[in-house]
Amino acid sequence: MLTDSVVTNEDYARRAVELGHTVLSSCEHGTQGNYWQCSELAKQYGLRWRYVSEAYFVKDRREKDNANCHLILAAKTRKGIGDLNFALSEANISGYYYRPRVDLELLMTLDPRDVFVTTACVGGVYKYGWEEAEKLILRMASHFRDSFMLEVQYHDTDRQREVNRFLLGLYRKHGIPLIMGTDSHFIYPEDAALRDQRLEANRIRYEDEGGWYMDYPSGAEAYRRFQKQGVLSEAQIREAMENTGIFLTFEDVEFDKSKKLPTIYPDLTQEERNQMYLSLVNEAFEAQTADMPAEEKDVRAAGVEYETNVVTSTNMSDYFLLDHEIVRRAVEKGGIITKTGRGSAPSYYTNSLLGLSSIDRFAIPVEMFPDRFISADRILSGSLPDIDMNIANREAFEEAQAEVVGEWRSAPMVAFGTLKRLSAWKMFCRAANLSFDIANEVGNQLKAYEQAVRFAEEDDEIILADYVPAQYRELVEASEQYMGVIDSISPHPCAYLLCREDIRREIGIIRLNSKGGKKKTVFAAFIDGATAE
Repeated sequence: MLTDSVVTNEDYARRAVELGHTVLSSCEHGTQGNYWQCSELAKQYGLRWRYVSEAYFVKDRREKDNANCHLILAAKTRKGIGDLNFALSEANISGYYYRPRVDLELLMTLDPRDVFVTTACVGGVYKYGWEEAEKLILRMASHFRDSFMLEVQYHDTDRQREVNRFLLGLYRKHGIPLIMGTDSHFIYPEDAALRDQRLEANRIRYEDEGGWYMDYPSGAEAYRRFQKQGVLSEAQIREAMENTGIFLTFEDVEFDKSKKLPTIYPDLTQEERNQMYLSLVNEAFEAQTADMPAEEKDVRAAGVEYETNVVTSTNMSDYFLLDHEIVRRAVEKGGIITKTGRGSAPSYYTNSLLGLSSIDRFAIPVEMFPDRFISADRILSGSLPDIDMNIANREAFEEAQAEVVGEWRSAPMVAFGTLKRLSAWKMFCRAANLSFDIANEVGNQLKAYEQAVRFAEEDDEIILADYVPAQYRELVEASEQYMGVIDSISPHPCAYLLCREDIRREIGIIRLNSKGGKKKTVFAAFIDGATAE
């Protein structure tokens, strides 16, 4: 998914517009790709977004089968998105063996009214041999009916011709429609060299790509390639290409961007939940200030009144009730909130009363302003409260979250690692086999440039050419082509998603390895912090 492409979703959006195409998807190997970003890009470029994945398929995901056949899965409806999220989640949870794998059992749970399937590329079910491939294809075709097609591609290779002839046989014998697929890993033919450089930088070599077309061609060029391949008739080529229009018939889905706040008391009214929040705060306040001088207590009482009024008037009580219960249980399990404060949360005295902070803002010499945490205006304009905590014994908090919100309703979020200027330069150096001395010298100059940009005043003009010697500027410019490319996906070090619904279906789960000295498997929600915000 991450290491064999040098283009972004936005590059594909631009190319689609250039060719007059109308659909954009983030089809990736094994996952649904960064479909949130893709949906936004489609809207930005006037395109229609589609949720598509090139999944890995095996006959039985519980067997140690690493055939990892490719299969295209596309959502036709909003329900289909949830169903495919669940199937791909299970591929990561119960079907992982080198790759996340769906199987016949999972496929047969998908409704053909909601999901569309194609046989994908030469890496499809043909890995099981022609006889077994035919059985699997007929099984899928029987279940998905009009939502299943045989995908032919135009690569100039003997293997692709062999696959296309096999599919033509099924087309003639069983009437299963043909559909054209590409196998694009870059936009223009001249971008092949850039991809090769990236593969080399990551020490990846594919031995069987000779004769493949991996760009994003026009319809006329795709037609010409099929003609050159010499397997399909003119009528069959036209039919396969016209059938790609089926994606235009799918439901146009837009995500609900309203703020969503889980409640652990769904049977109570909002007023009852507000009252529960007030009771918790007032009980803690009376306990903490019981022996306090009247003037100190009065100052804190005024703070409590202001803060609780903001929370209840904006119906944000659920956030604090949820956090309070998670922290309470986590502390019982041995979790610790350290004696430091992060961000603006300590500026709310009521957060310390609820056990969400160890700081009493009235007892420290530095003045703190509660409006920096939340205010009625900010909440009503779309912001949500955000409490960052420094904790020890993270596992206790993870267990408490799962207990409070329910199974598969809490998970770490992912962090998408994109190549910045310096990391893009390092990758380029590896790919181009530049000497260590040049790589290190220019790298230090780029660090100095980024440092200057970071601390520049508003009127300062920071120019890259002032930092990089003339003889290296073309190299640096060449490396910039890698900037913005996703290079890694990892569990976010501290951000978790808490969801009212099952994350496997609502968002999707991906299996990752944690960073650091102690490696462990992490099942993360396939959404990053910026998107969740």
